[in-house]
Amino acid sequence: MFTALFVALVVLTLGPLTAYIPKAALAGLLIVAAARLIDIERVRYIVRGSGYDAFLLIATAIAAVFIDIEFSILIGVIFSVLLYLPRAGRLKATELVVSPERVVRERLTGDPPTRDVLIVDLEGELFFGAAPDLARHLSAASARAVELGIGYLVVRVKRVRNADVVALEELDKFLRDAQAGGLTVLLAGVRTELYAALRRVGITQILSAELIFPEEDEQFSATLRAIRKAHSLRAEGMPSSAVATSTGDYYLV
Repeated sequence: MFTALFVALVVLTLGPLTAYIPKAALAGLLIVAAARLIDIERVRYIVRGSGYDAFLLIATAIAAVFIDIEFSILIGVIFSVLLYLPRAGRLKATELVVSPERVVRERLTGDPPTRDVLIVDLEGELFFGAAPDLARHLSAASARAVELGIGYLVVRVKRVRNADVVALEELDKFLRDAQAGGLTVLLAGVRTELYAALRRVGITQILSAELIFPEEDEQFSATLRAIRKAHSLRAEGMPSSAVATSTGDYYLV
């Protein structure tokens, strides 16, 4: 503000004298001012940091030189959004197991095959861009359960965020198909905002309250509670002789 007021005062009072300033001097002044806007160390840091940011930097700089300053900022923002969406839309799915130490962890190569309850962990942004990945991961989990002859699937959703209608619709469709196919799905680690969204779209009417395990107590894992419930339901549906010869995983966790 002070600079603008000072420049306005100079232009109004000393404007005619600017005609005597050599254009070469003004050009040199502009070059110095522009050069001070470029932070070489910052540019090096960005280029070394990631190819994503380096591309945005170069694209914005080229647009500023050959198009316009205002449009270069807009172009940089557009490129940023276009490059961000595919990255944010990557939803990761990991199969989990309960170790002999009663710890839920990622399945390792040497672990024995799952026999009773299949556990899958989802992680990522649950928005429309991730809907194809969500459908693919859920379909793969269902197919693996059928392949292994498992009737209970625990899906941990503790690490999913920002669920929107498109992703919820995919989840809704999967739960209906699983129910029709005889696969019991339990949701573990459901956060408050996700549970509210499930209730608003009617998923809680498809999935009974006993199959949804909110992440309420950090001292006792909702995932373990879901696994226990799955083993309990499995035991209830088995003949007594089969329960007696079961592996005992329910008591393990």
